[in-house]
Amino acid sequence: MKNLLISTLVLIQMLGCKSNEQIPQQETRNIDALYQQFHGKYRIVSAVSNEEVDVNLDGKASTDLLTEIEELTIGSLTNPYSEIRIYKPSQLNPEASFLFTQAWPQQFVRMGNGKVWDGLEMIAYNPNYSFAYDMKVVVRKFDFSEDLKQLTVVPDNSEAPIFLQSSPKSVSVLDDGKIVVTADRKIYTSEGVKQITVTTTYERFTMTT
Repeated sequence: MKNLLISTLVLIQMLGCKSNEQIPQQETRNIDALYQQFHGKYRIVSAVSNEEVDVNLDGKASTDLLTEIEELTIGSLTNPYSEIRIYKPSQLNPEASFLFTQAWPQQFVRMGNGKVWDGLEMIAYNPNYSFAYDMKVVVRKFDFSEDLKQLTVVPDNSEAPIFLQSSPKSVSVLDDGKIVVTADRKIYTSEGVKQITVTTTYERFTMTT
């Protein structure tokens, strides 16, 4: 009985040590460094399209989307932003995890008779149509490239095509810490709906998320 009691106490002590086992110091330091370098919210510095478009219907096409889409600068709904979250390892979640977020103003085109553009159809321009913006937020898991110059965003193939077409194609990290996000988007313009590639550059303005 005495030997059984001693064995039980030893087993409890071993299990207790295992449950309180700390994360390796080297891994903690690496994640801390990533947190300090990347974690936070990023604001738009520039947004350009691969071809000229007239989104604000003023008759002047441009590749500068900050002049074409007022919601990118005014942000009356919710300020468009990008966000990188670094979740450090813990006892409950022993592995670090990374989340990338991009908020973008999506056009809401009213086509009359209660019909609304579905975001996919290549509709022609109609002066009787009107549109406003809804802020759409895309959240994706990602991982860092070995040189920390790329964020490899994990696609979510379970989503509807309207969300897939605006998911990031690539996310690059510049030497000065800015991030560059490339995404394909369908946008209603004075020439009807056009599919364009949008390259948006962001800079971090806060580490608070």
